[in-house]
Amino acid sequence: MSDRFVRLQSFLLPSFYRVPAICVALVLFFLSACNGSGRSDDTLRFFLRGNLKLKEGEYRQAINLYSEAIKTDKTFADAFNNRGIARFNVGDHQGAVADYNEAIRLAPTYTDAYFNRANAYEKIGKFELSLADLNQVAEIYKDTAKVFLTRASVKVQTDDYTGAIADFDRALALQPNNAEAYVNRGFLKFSLRQYDEATVDFGKAIQLDPRQDFAYNNLGLIRARKGEYGKALELLNQALQLNPEQPYYLNNRGYVKLMLGQLEEGMADIQLSIRKDSTNGWAYRNTGVYQLKKNQPGLAAASFQKALQKTSGIDLVHYYLGLAYEAQGKGKEACREWKISHQLGEPEARPLVEQKCR
Repeated sequence: MSDRFVRLQSFLLPSFYRVPAICVALVLFFLSACNGSGRSDDTLRFFLRGNLKLKEGEYRQAINLYSEAIKTDKTFADAFNNRGIARFNVGDHQGAVADYNEAIRLAPTYTDAYFNRANAYEKIGKFELSLADLNQVAEIYKDTAKVFLTRASVKVQTDDYTGAIADFDRALALQPNNAEAYVNRGFLKFSLRQYDEATVDFGKAIQLDPRQDFAYNNLGLIRARKGEYGKALELLNQALQLNPEQPYYLNNRGYVKLMLGQLEEGMADIQLSIRKDSTNGWAYRNTGVYQLKKNQPGLAAASFQKALQKTSGIDLVHYYLGLAYEAQGKGKEACREWKISHQLGEPEARPLVEQKCR
């Protein structure tokens, strides 16, 4: 799966920090079943050599060896499955699906192939097909955490956050020391504005693995939402100590510095973030906040509009755009933006709508 995920707060990382993609099921799980199956020595030799290359990460060589095994035996479901794994790892996700399809056609109860196909379907954006495969796998591997971790990440792509949280709950019950699962569940709870529960998950992740920079980042954002900008800055500094090149952390710290009145330092962080990733709409929104604070409403309005063009679902961008319009004497346009902000459930806009937009 790509790293796109949740549309969150104005200064939030606009992507999901997920458990690394699980692209290999149990690669050697079926080897014993292949021996003594009546297949030729050539077939098994190519297959076993392919498994060795697959294990070593020599994926293109593995593909060639599995292809040789398939040439000698076109009914070899394991060879199709393993070639699919190798193709997946070189980015040929369509080819991987084709191989998994053939493995399943030859062996309809081949659970590992269903699991692997689910990962490939996710990569090509066929989320409903991925879920169908994972639902089938979950019936067999009821006690395997990675199945539920994978299904959770796919459910996110269909905006089923509640279902994804339930799968993370199941995975953590099976694998309670999985720090990244706590981070991911915490991020989902954060997206649902369940800040206290998210705080617990991020704290647990850090307890298990103090290198979880994303957990520090999001704990900082929770503090910022509460107006505790000093503590937020400490946490974001910790995130950047662990991952100093992360453009979203820089942008988040820049926003917090703006709220602390450190305008030029904050803008320096935001500009560096944009140089590292010019597609992040949140950074343009925060540029607009800086320009508002510098009494440059025309520039600010342009930045907010650019943010809307870059990224959807940016928190408070309509609220701030309304402020920029108001500062330019454009009351009608300001009310339009504040009403949009109010409809999105942003409490900051409500008093402005009630007082100025009757």
